[in-house]
Amino acid sequence: MELPRLEPLHQQYHDQGLRIVAIDGMADTDRSREFIDDHDLTYTFLENGEGEDDIPGGLFGIRGYPTSFLIDGEGRILAVHVGFSEGDEKKLEEEIRRVLGS
Repeated sequence: MELPRLEPLHQQYHDQGLRIVAIDGMADTDRSREFIDDHDLTYTFLENGEGEDDIPGGLFGIRGYPTSFLIDGEGRILAVHVGFSEGDEKKLEEEIRRVLGS
């Protein structure tokens, strides 16, 4: 479960410019709110649309969840991660530190 593992990264690097935006591929508002509340998640959450309203899928070619993008301040995609396993947050943190220069 990747979303709770992203919270410490959000807490640690938010003041340096890191922004995490999670997009729920299932568009189940009640389930999402419960999950966010249960795990005390404080970063931004959006719901995805379906079909023609699937903006992230259309823009970025997302075919499965979770898919994570590391995007710099200029809007360039620097890294893409498909899936999420225990320990991946450490690799992601290394990339975040590199991008933020910390």
